[in-house]
Amino acid sequence: MTRFTDSPYERMMTRRPEGGKETSRPPSLPQSHPCYGCGNYGSPCVG
Repeated sequence: MTRFTDSPYERMMTRRPEGGKETSRPPSLPQSHPCYGCGNYGSPCVG
């Protein structure tokens, strides 16, 4: 990729951020919970 300048900041701004936001998983539910085992857990309930 061609750079417009020799500035180190330009190289820094075109890189992808390291680390970033981690995808967190909701805590597991007990077997007595109505949503236990549902594949849509974390999304609105469909039924």
